[in-house]
Amino acid sequence: YYNNRIKVFNSSGAYLRSFGGYGNGCTQWQYARQFAIYDDKIYIADTYGHRIKVLNLTGGCIWNNGARFNYPHSIAVASSYVYVGHNNSYISHYTTNGVHQTGYYNAGSNLSYSWGMSLNSAGNKLVIADYNRNRLVEFTVSGQSLSYSQATSTSYSSSNGYFRRPTDGAYDSSGNIYGLDLYNHRMQKFNSSLSYQAKIGSYSTSSGFRYPYGIHIDSSDNIY
Repeated sequence: YYNNRIKVFNSSGAYLRSFGGYGNGCTQWQYARQFAIYDDKIYIADTYGHRIKVLNLTGGCIWNNGARFNYPHSIAVASSYVYVGHNNSYISHYTTNGVHQTGYYNAGSNLSYSWGMSLNSAGNKLVIADYNRNRLVEFTVSGQSLSYSQATSTSYSSSNGYFRRPTDGAYDSSGNIYGLDLYNHRMQKFNSSLSYQAKIGSYSTSSGFRYPYGIHIDSSDNIY
């Protein structure tokens, strides 16, 4: 985050390369909160540069839009559209082919601050970590259209099923939903109905978490 770069490792954890840097160029950004990889392209939410950057897997420029975003924090990519969350109730959507804006969705009272987001494998569900309201919110996706579906309970709490500032969410292959809990230093698991199932983590450098910010689940249900 503070070095404004992406670091690449192989599947055994060995370091391969880095790219990025602070700035406005296509291969630079300003404190990006989240990125997503789809079809071997890296889509970066350039939070303080107010842009979306698209790079290849070695950091080369593919696409760079002009400044137009209101502090984009979260990003998720499907076959035809890029979804971008901001520090408000809006979710913008863009085409993946050239990243042209196709519109936006105002979630109103259902969303306050999209810190992190992920799509399920089918691309028809979008989970968002609502940082301000301390909950996970799920939306149904149909092309450009989004609609509110369900959410976890809203309360700043360390009890099971609650959050103290959620930062990201993700789906496994069975449709279960996992949410990161920043100040409780843990990850929580919910079923597809957003009913609490389990938790793991505590404040630790060896066996737990210290302020977890991002999550990704691969096709084999490994959680990173």
